[in-house]
Amino acid sequence: MLQEWLEYLPRPGWNTPITLALTSATVGSVVTLAWITARDGRERRRHQRDTSLELALSLESYARTCRTMMHKAAWAASEPVGTMSREASKGVSIPAFAYPDKLRWDVLSRRVISELREYPATAHAAREYVEAFREFGEPVDLCGQVEYECAKAAMAALALARTTRRRYGAATWKPGAKDSAMERELSDFVANAEEKRKESLERRTGRTVGGRSDVQPFKHPLGA
Repeated sequence: MLQEWLEYLPRPGWNTPITLALTSATVGSVVTLAWITARDGRERRRHQRDTSLELALSLESYARTCRTMMHKAAWAASEPVGTMSREASKGVSIPAFAYPDKLRWDVLSRRVISELREYPATAHAAREYVEAFREFGEPVDLCGQVEYECAKAAMAALALARTTRRRYGAATWKPGAKDSAMERELSDFVANAEEKRKESLERRTGRTVGGRSDVQPFKHPLGA
């Protein structure tokens, strides 16, 4: 009986108003969803560019601050040995670093966030090392250490800023005349400083070996 009644019911077709309405609604929903997705993608990319630009600018500004501190350390090191040199070296240290507040970290990938978050910790560790060195080292040696650590921190900041700009399509950094040769100057300074450190270590090692050449080894073990 049920089958007989079903035979009298009209069968739906593509030309019926209901089918046309459902098809139109489905197409409209897909188009709307695609438009929203594209809009959200554009907004996210814009936020990524803006955020990466702010991060890069803060890193580049820190690099310039480090270079200024290098000049200050060189000036303090040139002071005569004594009270004046100790007073001049009191203001010499690794500059503190922090990213700007209210950044859109959520638009960046986790790997990028991890790399960026690691840099302030690295700068802080270098700052703590220099402060510990201050307690036991001479002012001239402290100033040299500050110059070296500032140069390394500035180079790392510039490299991270360049990578951050490139990842999210931010504008390329165009330094002015004052900063045009900064990366090369920092690289040359670090290379020269490491070469001097290596030579100094070799001289100390040579003196240590030479000074102990007349020391005779124990003929019997301790406690024998």
